[in-house]
Amino acid sequence: MANPQMTAAVEARVKKYGQWSVKEEKLRIIYDDSEESVLFEDTSSISYLKVENINPLYMFGGILLGCILGIVSMTSGDDVGLGMILMVGIMILGFILAYTNKIKYDNVAIETRGGKIIRFSVDTGKGKDIMEKIEEEKRKWETSKK
Repeated sequence: MANPQMTAAVEARVKKYGQWSVKEEKLRIIYDDSEESVLFEDTSSISYLKVENINPLYMFGGILLGCILGIVSMTSGDDVGLGMILMVGIMILGFILAYTNKIKYDNVAIETRGGKIIRFSVDTGKGKDIMEKIEEEKRKWETSKK
């Protein structure tokens, strides 16, 4: 059985780019394949999260290249130690590159009064600005309602 806290933490880091817009009293989030909307009166909070994930391309590339070059080096010559050092060295380099060249983006989350969380990803550094713009649109809606 899945841990709810762990599931929520993983979902908060998922990358799903979307565009937001406001039409009358509705906030719309448009993804490539779908659309979600929520009434401003149903939103309870808006937040953002800076996300940095390791780059799996470098990690798997280092493992693959290290294995290939290490095995070729070990089978083509007498020096197995050099082949092992080459294999492990390239794998370590792949892991270092994966952690130093992280994939970065921001996730904006809109929580409804019912507990549903609508998330969408934006370019790194834009999450706070978009959160503030959505909050400003909500304030405009609240003042126009009075």
